[in-house]
Amino acid sequence: MKLKREGRVDMDTNDRVLAEQALRESEERYRMLVEGSMDAIYLESLDGEILDCNKAACEMLGYCKDELLGISVTDLLPKDKRYLLQEIVDKLLSDGESFVEGENLRKDGTIVSIESRARVIDTPTGKRVVVYVRDITRRKQSEKKLSESERRFRSFMDQLPGAVFLKDSESRYIYLNRFMREAFDADESWIGRPTSECFPMEEAHSLIRHDRDAFDKNYTIDVQRVVDSSGKERFFQIHKFRISKGESGNDMLGGIGLDITDQLNAEKARMKLEAQIQHTQKLESLGVLAGGIAHDFNNILMAILGYADLALLDTAAGSPAVSSLHEIEKATRNAADLTKQMLAYSGKGTFQIIKLDLNEIILEMTHLLNISISKNAVIKYNLYDGLPSIEADPSQIRQIVMNLVTNASDAMDKTSGVISITTNNMECDSEYLSTTFMNDQLPDGKYVYLEVSDTGSGMDEETLMKIFDPFFTTKSTGRGLGLSAVLGIIRGHRGTVKVYSEPGKGTSFKILIPSVEGDPQPLNVSHESEQDSVQRGTLLLVDDEASIRDIGKTMLEKAGYTVITSSDGREALDIFRKRHKEIDCVILDLTMPHMDGEETFREMRRVQNDVRVVISSGYNRQDVTRRFIGKGLAGFIQKPYRLSELTAKLKEVID
Repeated sequence: MKLKREGRVDMDTNDRVLAEQALRESEERYRMLVEGSMDAIYLESLDGEILDCNKAACEMLGYCKDELLGISVTDLLPKDKRYLLQEIVDKLLSDGESFVEGENLRKDGTIVSIESRARVIDTPTGKRVVVYVRDITRRKQSEKKLSESERRFRSFMDQLPGAVFLKDSESRYIYLNRFMREAFDADESWIGRPTSECFPMEEAHSLIRHDRDAFDKNYTIDVQRVVDSSGKERFFQIHKFRISKGESGNDMLGGIGLDITDQLNAEKARMKLEAQIQHTQKLESLGVLAGGIAHDFNNILMAILGYADLALLDTAAGSPAVSSLHEIEKATRNAADLTKQMLAYSGKGTFQIIKLDLNEIILEMTHLLNISISKNAVIKYNLYDGLPSIEADPSQIRQIVMNLVTNASDAMDKTSGVISITTNNMECDSEYLSTTFMNDQLPDGKYVYLEVSDTGSGMDEETLMKIFDPFFTTKSTGRGLGLSAVLGIIRGHRGTVKVYSEPGKGTSFKILIPSVEGDPQPLNVSHESEQDSVQRGTLLLVDDEASIRDIGKTMLEKAGYTVITSSDGREALDIFRKRHKEIDCVILDLTMPHMDGEETFREMRRVQNDVRVVISSGYNRQDVTRRFIGKGLAGFIQKPYRLSELTAKLKEVID
């Protein structure tokens, strides 16, 4: 029995020894695992007292183990973060574990960034907390550098004077810079949204099509039209490029859009200005040619009209020849009107400038307009009551109205339609005036406008560019001078014109003329008699055309004047020096060989300062009289003229 008992004791001893050895080995393995961990490991009580820790904890915080054991976790937190401890404890008690990112205070007072995982465990001595703490200082520093880098990137991108964006392969926005956000009223809601949800359908389809093109070609440059958040049409030169992400995911699309709206507008303005300069030069060149033709043609017409006028005086009222002579007069007047129109298209056609009411001119013409248009057309009048005055020549304003209305009627061809004649006034600034045709740098201010619109066939862009060219016409017949003359008259009145037209939707001509202060003058209707009563006086008639001298001498002698004739300026000056005391008035041609009318007039003034001179010319009044402003010119009469017109002018000057 004793042997059995001794054997059992030996076995128990061996088992105990083996168990103790296994425990020691387990504890050693545990200790090795804990001590070998790169993360700090703490064993703490529920109230935060450190009961144990590993070597990594000591190295992280700069304490030895004896210094850490027994202290409170609160002492390891920065003072401004110690309030968090209670929140962590509450979390542990409720959930049994917690995870936080925070900071620990090292022994030397420096801060270390950490992430902490804690769990409540049961031990023979009660509940304890195991805490695993990892030093994430380097990671935080990297994140901070990355954040700063991103901030610098965003700041840099936000300073760029263009739209910058990133999209994914599905055309969804990833990034927008400030320029693009402000231009299109975009916000963070755009991020992750496709282009189709951020722009109107038509624009979105165009943008997406270009996105796909850029993905296929890796790089594209296009000019794209978009409408910004304010509704303004803008043009961007967009550089799009594919950004490869390698094997990490789908590629992205980068884009840089430079706003070239102002550049394109400036280029359009430059091209428009060049076209206007070319047009002006063309008008000036043709104006010189037209002026010369008109002058010579008017001399011929002067002889025809003068002899017809004299023949009427010598023909009995009941004679069959009277009607023929009146037809000659009528044809001559029509030819004279054509020469005036030739001068008008070059901008040199203003004659008798007065303050007038545009509405009065139009109302006076209503009957004439109604019988001048197609039977299919109806005129609608929208005349603004209380319209300011303008300074203009009534006859030329009538010509503008007639040309525009007949053009509108022709535009409707054989279809029914409405011609609207509208008057009003408006404030025009430089921006608005820059959109008009041939604005000649007009000043800002109040303008009276006449708008003639139709519901006719309209015009395309190519036709619009040519409508004011001399001799251009869309009609099967016609001279093509109508709109050219209109433009010349408008320019002569310091005005401009704005044209709106679209094929199939009609055309609108808007004529703008500066308004002036003051009441308009009444429109006088001339009721001249065929021949005034016999007058007396001695006249010096100077003209290089023999036919003009002959007809002029005959006409003036029939009126009762004594007439001395001269063929050029030198001869006229010699006569005037000898006989100036008996000469009551000089009728002086402007264009002559040897000495022209202007020089002759100047020399005559030296002989007799108050000499009365009437300039006679085929050129218009404005071109002639402005050369004699302030020089004492007595009057002007334009060729061709009738006897009654000449005698009326002489009576006015001599009396």
